[in-house]
Amino acid sequence: MTMHAPVPDSSSPSASSRCRILVVDDSADLAESLAAGLDLLGFEARCALNGTSAVASMESWLPQIAFVDLTLPDTSGIELLQTARREDWGRDVVMIAMTGWSAGSERAGALEAGFDVFVEKPFDLDGLAALLAPFRSAERPQTSATAE
Repeated sequence: MTMHAPVPDSSSPSASSRCRILVVDDSADLAESLAAGLDLLGFEARCALNGTSAVASMESWLPQIAFVDLTLPDTSGIELLQTARREDWGRDVVMIAMTGWSAGSERAGALEAGFDVFVEKPFDLDGLAALLAPFRSAERPQTSATAE
């Protein structure tokens, strides 16, 4: 994966200016663990356990980034992505596809569908920190991400 983004201000963001990240996964343990890790990294994270609650959270809370499991109980991650992209509140959200399956077709399908980044579970906190470094503040840098 290659990301190109300007280096943000390195000052410690206040709670009100922290980048908001929504974690969408039907595993409450995984979603809460990822959200806790993101909080430790200086982000403001919330969880949604299905597509319906994810759409409601995205519309009302306006996250800058969303980690979206590709397999949800009420919809697919790709359908959630498409719903978000049709709405003003979802057009600029950095959408990160995540799955426990490491098949190359999953990666290609997610990126072709319009996800900005693809990651595999389980996560490594250092890897997440590197991936999200350009997003430490609430301002979203211009990005382009591709799988390598």
